[in-house]
Amino acid sequence: MRRADRDGTPPVMARFWVFARPYLPTYMVGLLLLLLTNGLSLWIPWLLRDAIDAIEAGTELRVLAGFAGAMIGVALLQGIVRTLSRLTILGNARRVAYDIRNRFFEHLQRLGANFYDTHRTGDIMSRGVNDIRLLQSFYGPGVLNFLNTVIIYVATLALLLSIDVQLTLISLALYPVLLLGVNLLSRRVYGRSLAVQEQLATISNRAQENISGIQQVKTYVQEEREISDFRELCAEFRRRNLAMASVRGGMVSLIGIVSGVGTLVVLFVGGRFVIEGRLTFGDFVAFNAYLGLLAWPTVAMGWIINVFQRGAGAMDRLEEVLDQEPDVPAALDEGSEEAPERAEPVDGDIEIRGLTFVYGARTEEVDPRVATLRDIDLTIPRGSRLALVGPVGSGKSTLVNLLARVYPVPRGTILIGGVDINDIPVSRLRTSLGYVPQEAFLFSRSVKENILFGQPDASDDEIERAIDVSRLAGDLESFPEGLETIVGERGFTLSGGQRQRATLARAVVGDPRILILDDSLSSVDADTERAILTELDVVMRDRTTIFISHRPSALADMDRIVFVERGRIVESGTHDELMSKEGAYARLFHRQMLERDLGPS
Repeated sequence: MRRADRDGTPPVMARFWVFARPYLPTYMVGLLLLLLTNGLSLWIPWLLRDAIDAIEAGTELRVLAGFAGAMIGVALLQGIVRTLSRLTILGNARRVAYDIRNRFFEHLQRLGANFYDTHRTGDIMSRGVNDIRLLQSFYGPGVLNFLNTVIIYVATLALLLSIDVQLTLISLALYPVLLLGVNLLSRRVYGRSLAVQEQLATISNRAQENISGIQQVKTYVQEEREISDFRELCAEFRRRNLAMASVRGGMVSLIGIVSGVGTLVVLFVGGRFVIEGRLTFGDFVAFNAYLGLLAWPTVAMGWIINVFQRGAGAMDRLEEVLDQEPDVPAALDEGSEEAPERAEPVDGDIEIRGLTFVYGARTEEVDPRVATLRDIDLTIPRGSRLALVGPVGSGKSTLVNLLARVYPVPRGTILIGGVDINDIPVSRLRTSLGYVPQEAFLFSRSVKENILFGQPDASDDEIERAIDVSRLAGDLESFPEGLETIVGERGFTLSGGQRQRATLARAVVGDPRILILDDSLSSVDADTERAILTELDVVMRDRTTIFISHRPSALADMDRIVFVERGRIVESGTHDELMSKEGAYARLFHRQMLERDLGPS
C-alpha cells in the first residue's frame, strides 16, 4: 500500500488498524482457523501421494481404503473449519463496519453548520453508505483472502521445495514478472477506483436533490431534462467503471497467463523427472496438486489488490469527513459536569460587543470588509422583548444563529449573564433556548414526536400548553390521527402555517429561557399571529424573546426594535421613538402599511 503522505498522514494500513484493533483477538482466532483449514487442505495431496506410491508398491486394498477414508475425513473436517473461519472473520467485518458507521454518524452530529454549508447531502450519504460498504469488504473478504493467500503460498512453497527444489524454482520463475506487473497495475486501480466512488457520490447527490425537489421539477416541467442529465451522470459512472475494469481485467489476465505457463512448464519438466526416476509418480501428482492449490490465490491476488485499493480510497473519503474539526464542541462538552436535563438553564442579560462575522472564515481571521456582521454592539436585558428588523440579507438570521452557536462565535463578542458564550457548554445553552428558524423543518414522524423532539420527557400538560400557545389545537382536530398523525418528509403534508406552528410548539414545550422567532410566523394570518404573541407574552414573562418579523402589527408592542442594514445596526429604540426619527425604520413601516392597504381586498 502507499507510504505516508507528505502532509504526515499515516500509511493506509495504519489507519485501517485503528478500527480493527478492538477485534484483534477475534481476528487471531480467525487466523488460527485459517491455518488449520489450510493445513487440512494441504494434507490431502500428501495423502494422495502416499496412496499412489502404495499402489505402485502393490499394497493391499484395505490400505488404499484407509487412505480414501482419511482423505474423506480430512475434507469433511476442513469444510467445517473453513466455515468457522469465514464466520469469524466476516463477522468481524460487520462489527467493524458497525463501529465505523456509528462513528461517522456521531461525527456528523457534532460538525457545525460551516461543514454542511460546503458539503452536498448526496456526497455525505454516499460516503456513509457506499464507502463504508467498501471498507466492510476490505475488513471481511479482503482480510480473509489476504491471510489465506499468504498462508497457502508460504506452506505450499515449503512443500513444493521439499518435493523438488529445482522443479519449484522452474515453476515459479515467471512470478517476479507477475509481481512487478501487478504492482504497476495496482497503482492505476487506486486512482480509477477513487474516480468511480466520487462519481457515485455525484449520482447520489443528484438523486437526493431531485427526490427532495420533485415538486419543483414537475412544476417547471423539467422531467425530461433531469432524466437526460441523470442518464449522462450514469454514463460517466459506467465509463469510469469500465476503465477500472479494464485495469482489473489486465491484472487477472496477467495472473492467468503466468499461472498457465507455469503449469505447462511443470508438466514438461516434471514429466521428464518422473521418466528419469528423479521423482516418483506420487511426488509428481502431489507437486501438481500443490501447484493447483496456488491457482486460486494467484487469481485472487488481483481481486485482493482491488479490494485493498478501493478500501484505501473509501478510507480517504471517510477521513476527509472524520478529520473535520467541529465548529462547536459536542452537545455534552468534555468536562461538562451535568447532563442537559439536569443543567442549570442559561439566564441573564445578553451582551454583544463589537461582533464581526464572516461565513466560512476562522473567527480570528475575519476581514471586516466582507463581513456579514460588522461591529455589532447590543444589550438585551433579561425578560425583554427585542425585535430585529431590516431588509433581506442584512444579517438578522446570522445574528440569532450566532446566539445559538450554530456557527463559531469570536471569543469575547457574545456574553450571557456575563459569561462568554464560548465558555458555556453547548448542551446547557441550547436546552435553555427555543429557536424557531425561518424554514420550518419537521421530521417524517408523528406530530407529537416532532413537538417532543427536543424534550422527549415532556409531560402531557406541557404538550397541551405548547399546542395552545402555538394555536395548533384547531388543526389537530382535522388531522386523521390527531397528535399521532405522521407528517410527510420535511412536513410537506402540512401547510406552511401548520409547519411553523408545530415548530413553535417544539420550541416552547421545553420552557426556554430565551426564545428566538426568526420570521417564523410569516405563513400564519395576522389575527393568529397576534393571538400567538399574546400567549407568548404570558409564557415568556421574565424570559427573553428575540423576534424577527416584517409585519408592522407585530413590532409595535416590542420593548425595543433594532434596525439592521448591511450587517450594521443603523437604528435602535422603541416603535414610537423610531417613528419620530423618520429614519430607515419609519420608511419601512410606512411602506409596509401602504402595501397592506393596497393589497387584495
